[in-house]
Amino acid sequence: MPVPPTDPGATIRVEVLGPVRAWRGDEEIELGAPRQRAVLAVLASNAGRAVSRTELIDSLWGEHAPASAEGSVHTYIAGLRRALEPDRTHRAPSQVLASSGSGYLLRLPEDQVDLTAFESHLAAMRQAAGDPQSALRHVDSAIALWRGAPLSGIPGPFSELERTRLAELYLSAVEHRAGLMLQTGRATDVVAELSRVVHEHPLREKLRGLLMSGLYQCGRQAEALEVYAETRRLLAAELGVEPGRELRQLHEQILANDPGLAGHARRPAAAPASAARVAPAQLPHDINTFTGRETELALLRRYLDNTERGVLIAAIDGIAGIGKTALAVHFAHRIAGRFPDGQLYVNLRGFDPNQPPLAAVDALGQLLRGLGVEPHQVPTAAEEQASMYRSLLSGKRILVVLDNAASTDQLRSLLPGSHTCMVLVTSRNRLGGLVARDGAYRITLGVLSAGESRELLVRSVGEERLTGCPDALRTLTDRCGHLPLALRIIAANLAARPHMNVNDLAEALCHEQDRLDVLASPDDETTAVRAVFSWSYHALKPEAARMFRLLGLHPGPEIGTAAAAALVDAPLVATRRMLDGLSSCHLVESIGRDRYRLHDLLRVYATERALVEEPPAEQAAASRRLMSWCLHTAAAADRVLMPQNRPVPLEPVLEHCEPLSFATYHQALAWLEQERVNLVAACLEAGRLGDHETGWKLPTALVYFLELRSYWEDWIATEQVAVSTARALGVPEIEALALRSLGNAYWRRNRYDEALDCFQEGLRITQRLGDQQGTATLLYDIGAASRLGDGSLRHLRQALEIFSELGDRRYEGMTLCKLARTHRNRGEVEQAVEHLHKSMDIVHELGDRRCEAFGRLELAKIHFDLGNHTEALDNAGWACEVFRELGDRDGEASALHASATVLRAIGELPQARETFLAAAAIFAQLGDPRADEIAALLAA
Repeated sequence: MPVPPTDPGATIRVEVLGPVRAWRGDEEIELGAPRQRAVLAVLASNAGRAVSRTELIDSLWGEHAPASAEGSVHTYIAGLRRALEPDRTHRAPSQVLASSGSGYLLRLPEDQVDLTAFESHLAAMRQAAGDPQSALRHVDSAIALWRGAPLSGIPGPFSELERTRLAELYLSAVEHRAGLMLQTGRATDVVAELSRVVHEHPLREKLRGLLMSGLYQCGRQAEALEVYAETRRLLAAELGVEPGRELRQLHEQILANDPGLAGHARRPAAAPASAARVAPAQLPHDINTFTGRETELALLRRYLDNTERGVLIAAIDGIAGIGKTALAVHFAHRIAGRFPDGQLYVNLRGFDPNQPPLAAVDALGQLLRGLGVEPHQVPTAAEEQASMYRSLLSGKRILVVLDNAASTDQLRSLLPGSHTCMVLVTSRNRLGGLVARDGAYRITLGVLSAGESRELLVRSVGEERLTGCPDALRTLTDRCGHLPLALRIIAANLAARPHMNVNDLAEALCHEQDRLDVLASPDDETTAVRAVFSWSYHALKPEAARMFRLLGLHPGPEIGTAAAAALVDAPLVATRRMLDGLSSCHLVESIGRDRYRLHDLLRVYATERALVEEPPAEQAAASRRLMSWCLHTAAAADRVLMPQNRPVPLEPVLEHCEPLSFATYHQALAWLEQERVNLVAACLEAGRLGDHETGWKLPTALVYFLELRSYWEDWIATEQVAVSTARALGVPEIEALALRSLGNAYWRRNRYDEALDCFQEGLRITQRLGDQQGTATLLYDIGAASRLGDGSLRHLRQALEIFSELGDRRYEGMTLCKLARTHRNRGEVEQAVEHLHKSMDIVHELGDRRCEAFGRLELAKIHFDLGNHTEALDNAGWACEVFRELGDRDGEASALHASATVLRAIGELPQARETFLAAAAIFAQLGDPRADEIAALLAA
């Protein structure tokens, strides 16, 4: 990455191949405390790539990060920026340590970070394989950068693992250098250098082989043979094994004075086929109905093709039943030919219901036996097993599949040390430590697409079983949550029952409480969806298990941290920690900051566990806390959106129920938009549970929002709950209020008869109660709904008279606007204009911009009728801007429609068409028939 000479990073050098240090020219930079140096070390090891804050936290503290970890990272970054760029002003962006998304990026040329330069020289050495002298120069330059133990004095999991990785790279470079020196006739230098290195790494067979070759080329055959004898004694004593095949063959060549060894160190010829060890081929069979995952397969292939640093480790994670093992095995079969020395497979039993996770000593024993080690030669200690395992894999091209891992710790000793190997890991947990400390490439699997789900069933049972019932098939795959395991169970049920069809299974899955029973294989209980989920659930700590099952009581598809805290009666920080823990093991999905979601089938399972394990009193208490949080937060948002509305009466907030507050209109609107589905579900759940407090108050708090954003069906559904609740309570005032709101929702959905029935019923109640305010608002609604005729004028004038007596200026202004519209529809323009100007004066004085926009839109239509096209466009445009700013989609579309009508009338046809199309697009989203009317108009 070129850096301009004026760039503050142009003179900075960072060193990690030894103590972590930084220099500005010849002056060393003071880098601060060890963990601050550790942050720089992580960034330098990933120079040119953004490192997220999460990665930095994992690198510094691993799985034991304190609550203050994120704040500490910010502090360390600020300290490093001050040290690296002391002349940078506080507000100026850093040129050396830049922010990038949710992380940080060290921006230095590769020759100014010793590790990057080291790896660049090694890459150049490999590219110069046909030119030994050039390759030797590059490897000499790489080794010259080494200044001792890398990252010395740096704490944290990353530094521990990175030191191991870099040590392996260094030894590999030393071996390459020795081989090149032998090829160029420098055997004496090889002997001098390797004598020390072999002493430091006595079990590394390749180093000993190079030393033996160097000694032999120097005419010191006896000493070469003694090195072999010493190697054999050491391996037998330390690991209980014989030297590897290559070293044994080199020994035989030296004994035979093989002339091929005289001039250069040549790789010994392969042993005869009859004597060759059989390469392990342990992969499970590939599934012949494997479907989809083309994106993930391409990503894995690209990682394999383009990664040159260290051992290739790909970690595939996701929820139970998502197809992690199937993908790993399928990909392993695809690439097996690139690993001719064999493929190893171990099931680590991370979530086995009947057996504990496989211990490292047992897993290593399996791997060593797979590599041909006789059982009596396998060491008993895990550390010795790991050393033998890495030694046997050194220089070999072997693929290792580690399936169903429980944690990073379970994996660590099973990772090869040789960069020629690749490891595929699967786990239900998100193995952050493996990514941060071992450089693993992580892929998280999601559910299949609708098309992939159908294709899986087609491949499993045949096209003929699925034809003729597309709706049932869609329902079936949706109710399986597009989860591969569930779909395969459905396919097995279809295959086992020739007379059953897709409609039968779709019907069987329609009841949530029975769904997990249907998704079971009758001849293999361990493959049932419920059983597979239970393995993850029973591995949780008690507080996390309680969190998971209580999430099943949440009626919506998503949940935020604050709502979850109310649900489980826990502080926000503890709740976030538990949710992140559930996310890391894929029992919930993190879909944004403080936002989580359960897969449909996991939600069914969580609900099932809650109903079984939680006492009824606790179930009820959890629901009350959640409903209280929803109600208080929705009411707070409503007060910001429409402060003129009468506030919903609320009970005191419960403990750990911390409702949100909103500083601005758009914050409140954004929260309501994000939570809409959850809030509507909460209303319906309140009605089902008989929660009368929430059953009428929450729909009331949502009225303005649902009307503003044109969510007519949600408005109808929630107000139906409010009406039923009011009747159950026997409170006529609340019933009249709910009937009025329900009537307006019906009217906006063009269900005019039902709307008028609600208005009339509500009016009878308010008149019986002597409720003047309620009576006036219902007269207003009846008059507005009528639009034409004397009845409309009579009702609106009665409403206006009462509002004037009560001093309700807002409704007075709104009623005048409706009167103006009625007069315009009757052709009485002068009266319409008079009422409209009075209305706009009132609402403008009150600062009610939405009501003023309605008035402006009505005024635009009057001007159009009078032929005042410029005034019509001005007023319609003003109204459109206000509606758009407030988020009123129906109002915006109506104003666009009015503008387009004017433009068409004055001959501005291209602009009119564009404006009509913009209006039609919004109407279509709202399900408004005016979209079809516009389409017919434009087609004419």
